[in-house]
Amino acid sequence: MIWSARPFYATAILLASLPPLLATQLERAPSAPAAVSNRMGLTLGEDDRHRIVVTSLRSGGMADRNGIRVGDQLTGISGRPVTALTAVRKLVRAPGHCAMPLMLDRHGIPYRAIIWQCGKTGAG
Repeated sequence: MIWSARPFYATAILLASLPPLLATQLERAPSAPAAVSNRMGLTLGEDDRHRIVVTSLRSGGMADRNGIRVGDQLTGISGRPVTALTAVRKLVRAPGHCAMPLMLDRHGIPYRAIIWQCGKTGAG
């Protein structure tokens, strides 16, 4: 019985092509956290498309209780569109805002969440 090398080469080529194909199907992890709000209980960062996204939530925190999920895109705060993390940091950390309306997007569906940061429910 003589073995042909063709099936082995075909298998090797197929296996070599899988990692790039899989990489295009998997979402890349967001960059390191850049904006943290202990009062809201969330961390924001940029994804590979430079969109501002929720990178982590404090379990039971204000954002978690308001239905915000990791991966949700932040599109605005207090009626202002946000495109840069530096602006987000200033708005999130600004003192004196009890109600912080956030405009978010989950898988192409926009929604709004209001985070209460003042008083006993927003302490953190």
